[in-house]
Amino acid sequence: MNSTTSNSSSRAAGRDRRARREAQLVEAALDCIARLGLRDTTVPDVAARAHMAVGSISQYFESKERLFTAVLRSLAQEFESTWRHAVAAAGPDPALRLRAFVDTYFDATTCQRKKVAVWYAFWGEVKARPQYRAVCADYDRRHDEMLSSLCAGLIRAGTYRGLQAPAAAKLIASTCHGLWLEFLTGADSPGREGLAALSRQLLATLFAEHAPAFAAPARPKARRSGRGAAARAPARS
Repeated sequence: MNSTTSNSSSRAAGRDRRARREAQLVEAALDCIARLGLRDTTVPDVAARAHMAVGSISQYFESKERLFTAVLRSLAQEFESTWRHAVAAAGPDPALRLRAFVDTYFDATTCQRKKVAVWYAFWGEVKARPQYRAVCADYDRRHDEMLSSLCAGLIRAGTYRGLQAPAAAKLIASTCHGLWLEFLTGADSPGREGLAALSRQLLATLFAEHAPAFAAPARPKARRSGRGAAARAPARS
């Protein structure tokens, strides 16, 4: 092996190690925020959770805010990957594509109390923190464009006079976020499947001509590999 190849391999190994460490810290920060909240989570808390020295964290993130922003970005990227994959796998039927998108809100990967708690923690700070606001705005734009496009496709496939895709998309997203809050705080929450069923009832009400597609049993989910700290759930639209 010549020196150029050796140096290239060493750099690649170094990047891999760094990526693993960053993911470890983001996952640890996610756990801490879920348990302690954004304001009460400290760098020593994260270091202890990640089993790393406090001083070593600055090698990967310049500040606590940079680390927290990475947590938010990781969650947004993971959720976007989940719904894009689900929509692509649903095939050409516009009703099934919309259902697949909405179902990802209640997927076991996305709808976890830990993750939902962290989303609400960030949403509570987004107006005061420009770095969080930027991540949310970027994600929200893509989320809203996809959901509105899915609604528009279904409207075109039926005779839904007076129903506007952006308004339908906003209602659907707001309902899903409300069901997340019920999942997080409700003493008698019906669980993920029950909440997904409630969201499908909304779809069946909005798009009555396609109601059978929302009542049919869900298709088996294709296996998918995840990435990121949250890879084992979105900024608010």
